[in-house]
Amino acid sequence: MDVLLLAFWTDTTRISTLMLGDAQTGRDFSFLEGVKGSFHKLSHHRDDLQVRDQYERIGTWHVQQLAYLLERMQGLDEGGSTLLDNCMLMFGSSLKDGNKHDNHDLPILLAGKAGGAIRPGRRIREEEDTPLCNLYVTMSQIMGINVEEFGDSSGSVTGLS
Repeated sequence: MDVLLLAFWTDTTRISTLMLGDAQTGRDFSFLEGVKGSFHKLSHHRDDLQVRDQYERIGTWHVQQLAYLLERMQGLDEGGSTLLDNCMLMFGSSLKDGNKHDNHDLPILLAGKAGGAIRPGRRIREEEDTPLCNLYVTMSQIMGINVEEFGDSSGSVTGLS
């Protein structure tokens, strides 16, 4: 997170992709208290409360990593605004429920103000089965990229500003 933060703060880049973990990985998360196993294995919890608890601990750890990054970005002044004010970060997952392989109604968080293009602090709900690529179209447009479609998009996301 600190390397990404430094890259943004020094304007080495303002565009990045950071994957905290491939959902198919066998990475052992036993470094977390109460967790014994890999993210993928534990995602198939079959509603076993003990296994699901471990899976949730991994998810909580991922969110804590994001919180660390956002707090650091919020604390870096950029001439009257913050690094976070001048960035746009998307945090999410490719599955809503790994146990069911459910990829509908994904939990997505968009942080930052993108230099004032986004009004934060709200929950925006799109119609059921709206493609995630609609958000990618909107994010691209916010970055000044003239794009009308991407992947399986059917339009753009309204109400971000």
